[in-house]
Amino acid sequence: MIVRTPDEFQEKQRIEVKLKHQVLAIDREKTQVLVLGLDTGNEFYLPYNRLIFATGARSRRLGIPGEEAQNIFALKGMSDGILIRNFIDHYKPQKAVIIGAGYISLELAEALRERGIETTILYRGKLPYSGLEPELGPIIVKELEAHGVRYIGEVKPQSFESDGRIASKLVTDQGIFPADLFFVGVGVAPNSELAREAGILVGKSGGIQVNPLMQTSDPDIFAAGDCCEKFHRVTHQPTLAPLGDVANKEGRVAGENAIGGQAEFHGIVGAACVKVFGLEIGMAGINEAQAKRIGFSAVSQVVEGSSRVRIFPGARPTLLKIVADQSSGRLLGGNWIGWDGEARKINMLAVALYQGMTLEEISHLDLAYAPPFSPVWDPLLIAANLLKRKVS
Repeated sequence: MIVRTPDEFQEKQRIEVKLKHQVLAIDREKTQVLVLGLDTGNEFYLPYNRLIFATGARSRRLGIPGEEAQNIFALKGMSDGILIRNFIDHYKPQKAVIIGAGYISLELAEALRERGIETTILYRGKLPYSGLEPELGPIIVKELEAHGVRYIGEVKPQSFESDGRIASKLVTDQGIFPADLFFVGVGVAPNSELAREAGILVGKSGGIQVNPLMQTSDPDIFAAGDCCEKFHRVTHQPTLAPLGDVANKEGRVAGENAIGGQAEFHGIVGAACVKVFGLEIGMAGINEAQAKRIGFSAVSQVVEGSSRVRIFPGARPTLLKIVADQSSGRLLGGNWIGWDGEARKINMLAVALYQGMTLEEISHLDLAYAPPFSPVWDPLLIAANLLKRKVS
């Protein structure tokens, strides 16, 4: 309870917060939950009229020998961050290995290098961040290496060597990597077991199924956040999107409807951004490979240009790739990478995707222009006009 304390909840909203209490089971017929007081060991039933699951997600583990050593961490929440910081402050590690190359792993590598720790990233794929277009991977690797991070792709971890308490080496199919600090960043899994045990429908993704009102298969039970699936407005399929801003929006809808409202959450387009040292990466929608797997007749366009008018101070190279459905011309996704505001520019694509815009519509957008901020022809307009030619 960091943003607001239990006392504040009680004083300002008359909401009772019971810390150190664990829900063991849900009895839907009697509309009550079985609760364990972790301090007292006492069990008791708590009745409900409406129930909201906000159980979040947990970090996935590798499932290999030695993984329980004390110097192997995951970074999911604030408590993990505090544990990591305390370990670094106390033991002063000199060498770290990160397993995984998603956005948290990439941000973690920067933080470790800022503290002078020798850092290696190992990833199962050839290039970082599997959700990105392959054209972005070499740019990310170059930025990592420019700041002293070693990147090795196509690695399969096999075991940790440890004395039972502290791991000293990671054994992989590409050799042995010694370190005194290890991180596992291989994604998260929804905490949906309690819902499943109560007979609530859970999707193939492992997330709790919900409708736009955030209702589960039981109309008196709602779910919000990382524990539940989200409707993807591009694919029209349920998906997982463990992001804090999405969870906040869903929580507002679930809370309002639990007391009789009719608010709706209209889904996501997968918009996200990440900073890797000086590099900015933005993504929205789906990439070309994902589009083809789903069944779209996907076409794409890459545009390499300048972030501003080229002669203006501060202009940097930028790369944009967009993907569209060849039959309809509808935008399906895009990735933008560079050193000059690309993380914010991706929001243009997010709006276009949310509204289901076509390349023809995007090519006529009236975008703001001034030399300090953009070239005369914004890369998005160039990409849309070029890709229009590939649409039937």
